[in-house]
Amino acid sequence: MWHFYSPNVIYGEDALNFIEKIKGKKCFIVTDKVIKELGFLEILTDKLDKFDKEYTVFTDVVPDPHEEDVMKGKEQCIKYSPDLIIALGGGSVIDSAKAIWAMYEYPDYTFDNIDPFNDQLYDFSNKAKLIAIPTTSGTGSEATWAVVISRFEQGVWRKAGSTHTSLIPTYAIVDPVFPMSMPADLTKFTAIDTLAHAIEAYNSMWRNEFSNALGLKAIELVFKYLPIAYKDGNNKEARDNLHQAATMAGLAFGNSQCHLGHALGHSWGGIFHTPHGQSVGLFLRYIVQYCLNDPNETNDSIILYSDLAKKLGWAKWDYDDKKAASTVVEKLKYIQNQVDFIYKLKDLGITKEDFDKNLKKLVSLCFQDPNSVMAPRTPNKEEFIKIYEYAYEGKDIDF
Repeated sequence: MWHFYSPNVIYGEDALNFIEKIKGKKCFIVTDKVIKELGFLEILTDKLDKFDKEYTVFTDVVPDPHEEDVMKGKEQCIKYSPDLIIALGGGSVIDSAKAIWAMYEYPDYTFDNIDPFNDQLYDFSNKAKLIAIPTTSGTGSEATWAVVISRFEQGVWRKAGSTHTSLIPTYAIVDPVFPMSMPADLTKFTAIDTLAHAIEAYNSMWRNEFSNALGLKAIELVFKYLPIAYKDGNNKEARDNLHQAATMAGLAFGNSQCHLGHALGHSWGGIFHTPHGQSVGLFLRYIVQYCLNDPNETNDSIILYSDLAKKLGWAKWDYDDKKAASTVVEKLKYIQNQVDFIYKLKDLGITKEDFDKNLKKLVSLCFQDPNSVMAPRTPNKEEFIKIYEYAYEGKDIDF
């Protein structure tokens, strides 16, 4: 039996106006200083003023949000006592808001209490509803029940992820007015993050027909519209479709899970502080190759990616599965080349000395990342090392 989880999604131009229809008077806005500087916060607060809603603003969210900042947000939220919590920003902001939401509901909670086996969290959202408004087109956090917070452990910032089905936002407002001003680099990082969500979800151990259908459409939209938005950020059609694709991919992996690319990328980002979309996107081609090279006779990845390639028109229907599946890797290389996406770790400016010094720690963090267990093929220590080494040099995975 499967249960499909989704927020109430409102999308398209002027979707922000839906806030007027949401019951609630006092709004606790979670955002960051960049969103405020870009004028996005003012767009939201102008609407709240128009709709006669009160609000206060918490702006202390940073990329890969730190646990202590989230706890600070919790205390401010409890003090304000809102009936609506509004997350305005990218994945870091929305994840922070989810954690604040849970800890506002249960003031004695810390992040450790947010886990999928906590039955108390099923009795939820009595105090406030959560409205997630993504300003970037990639993380999909507005559509998932996952939270990723950074903790300082073992001398590094480790991305500590947790989940609970009750952490799905009440509403996801997907309005393309916000990503219109994204610079080209952020556009490609977030869109490739969308691809990573959809492609990893497609052969995840928890994959299902609903998640694969949404993932398939998300991939189609990214391949069609990313090159356009990358070259012309003012193209409304491209921006709108990439924004929708991000939410579709969020629903896809939110109902199936990501796997190795996110384990590798989370670990890399925790140590070297590379942007999330760039980190997980860089590893995408390598983990697809790794899954396709699974020596297991019943290699589901070959069958699944063959199916994906044929449905998207990347492979002819009379191709055998192995040949068809290989086109997924070629298409990933193609789209990344179209948008000048770095695919070698060494090209991120990381010296070989720094890479070698941190390799053992990178692998240790991979084993601590829950995404690792969702892969159809799970690396051992030596294989994780080899994947990192191959990605550092940009070599195709041949094992």
